[in-house]
Amino acid sequence: MEPIFFEPVYKHVIWGGNNISKIFKRNVVGDDIGESWEISAHKNGLSLIQNTEFKGKSLYDLFNDEKVKKQIFGTNCMPLEKFPILTKFIDANRNLSIQVHPNDEYANKNENDSGKSEVWYVMECKENAKIVYGLKEGVTKDKLKNAIDDIEENVNYIDVHKGDFIPIPSGTIHAIMDGVVVCEVQQSSDITYRVYDWNRVDKNGKPRELHKEKALDVINLNNENKVCNYSKLNKNENIYKSDIFNIDIIKVNGTENDNSTKSTFYAYVAIEGSGSIKAGNFIRTIEKGDTFLIPATLGEYTILGNLKLMKIWV
Repeated sequence: MEPIFFEPVYKHVIWGGNNISKIFKRNVVGDDIGESWEISAHKNGLSLIQNTEFKGKSLYDLFNDEKVKKQIFGTNCMPLEKFPILTKFIDANRNLSIQVHPNDEYANKNENDSGKSEVWYVMECKENAKIVYGLKEGVTKDKLKNAIDDIEENVNYIDVHKGDFIPIPSGTIHAIMDGVVVCEVQQSSDITYRVYDWNRVDKNGKPRELHKEKALDVINLNNENKVCNYSKLNKNENIYKSDIFNIDIIKVNGTENDNSTKSTFYAYVAIEGSGSIKAGNFIRTIEKGDTFLIPATLGEYTILGNLKLMKIWV
């Protein structure tokens, strides 16, 4: 066993830019890269393995290989039918649509899929950057239909800064505004209900589809703002817990020794700095934006350097 690295899957979209290439020093063609799916077993963007004996195999195939599932993903994942998380980077060169995601119950019934709760970590952003987060006070269920039809005037616009961590539970209306690059950790789902798309048209001159009726079904009016900033965090700390996944911030200043646990894999995202990951005879450099997976039965490993990482586990 050794740490597993993946080939990113890049998504060309009308609101994308070139920050993923510039910030993470990647050779990506195109100025419309909106998303880089980093660790994904979702059919709409399957991660292929870069190294190990499983090189070239998809994460989906690996998770569904009963011979190695327990060894790599841990006992907590054995009852799961699909890999539970999806990590990605999002470059909002222009505003994303104002949108909402369903919960598991609604998605299972109406989309034959899981719902989508997610979290954002702001990697970079322009001065005075904003996001859309939830509806304004005073919007009730009775007033929701009118609010949806005039959504720009009925949502909260929140200032964001580098290092902000923002949970987006299913049912929360939201949007990343222009000039913001985030790392998103989410349930493995690709269901989005667009409410408003800034009157844009696609490459064929047609407006993108909206999903107002389904959005009305799933929007949650209780949208408590839970933005926290971790840019100055200088210790290891758990920052998020849920039934789907958990996230720790790991701050490395020199050497950080750790052990895998047989109950779960660890997925890492380097959010600041640089260093390396060492496990036995395996060693590989880590730069900001690198992602990798520690198998459940790997054993001892060491992260060296000066860097900050998100550690995701189930």
